[in-house]
Amino acid sequence: MKTRSACLTGVDRVEAKERELTIGPDEVLVKTHLAGICGSDKNLYNGIIPPSGGLNTEMRTAFAYPYFLGHEGGGTVVAVGEKVRDFAAGDKVISFGWIETLSDYFKGKEEDLERVPEGMDMDLASLGEPVGCAVFSGLMSKVQLGEIVAIFGMGFAGQIMAQVAKAKGAHKVIGIDVVDGKLALAKTLGLDHAVNGAKDDPLKAVMEITGGLGADVVVDMAGSADSVNLCSAAVRHNGIMVFYSWITQDITVNISRWHNNSLEVINTGLVHHGIKQRTLWTPLALRPVLQRQVAVKPLITHRFPISRVAEAFDVAANDPAAIKVVIEPDRD
Repeated sequence: MKTRSACLTGVDRVEAKERELTIGPDEVLVKTHLAGICGSDKNLYNGIIPPSGGLNTEMRTAFAYPYFLGHEGGGTVVAVGEKVRDFAAGDKVISFGWIETLSDYFKGKEEDLERVPEGMDMDLASLGEPVGCAVFSGLMSKVQLGEIVAIFGMGFAGQIMAQVAKAKGAHKVIGIDVVDGKLALAKTLGLDHAVNGAKDDPLKAVMEITGGLGADVVVDMAGSADSVNLCSAAVRHNGIMVFYSWITQDITVNISRWHNNSLEVINTGLVHHGIKQRTLWTPLALRPVLQRQVAVKPLITHRFPISRVAEAFDVAANDPAAIKVVIEPDRD
């Protein structure tokens, strides 16, 4: 099977390369419906590589150019190896592994895939990994009725987290970002307070909204040392800090405040809890989307065919208005 796949050839250089895919006896071949560009893909594109070079992380192999990438995606099974038992041709599936999904076709093992819930729109299902991860973060965040929640980073995951927090009964949800367009979109989806951290002091804003107490729950979805330390400062005594972002570099944090203020710190990475836990939680995490309690389609801001993958990455990495950029096979 010939396919075109997004391939990094250097810093800020990506192209669609044709290659041959051959499935092994324990592998599943999937025709891509669409695939998303994740923040981790953008980091790799920009030359920000985990210190391990990919080993001991979600990445399957040590990073080296040329590098085929993509882990968000979904589509239809077209063939399976002789040892595959859980999937058959025609099944609709979601990728939950670093299996080079930014392609016309991709392959993976059974453990890399989840079934699409019955009746789910394939545009949404193909983003089931980032959607499921963000909803799971909201479900695990311990947000309670009447609380104030502050979310640092209003990208794709932050937009979903804000909606889940409101649906769980948060009294006020504060979104912090440096892009007015992202904050404006979040307001249309239920955000109570929008703070542009490039124009106003975000810590001062959170304290003013909370009467000087700090937020009951703070969520880091920006993935930087600054955002983590802002979260540490913006949460109230006995409050909850929720970690979502994959921070690949060592950072310095005010650990004394975590101790002295008895903070509860929660790691809400769905894909980091193990395959069995992920398989149990994925249908529950996607259920609110299927039930239209969480809006995802407004977050898909850009679509590109695989033949324009270089343009897609340039937009994803450099256009402040981009929230979720997706790649799809060229349509006839």
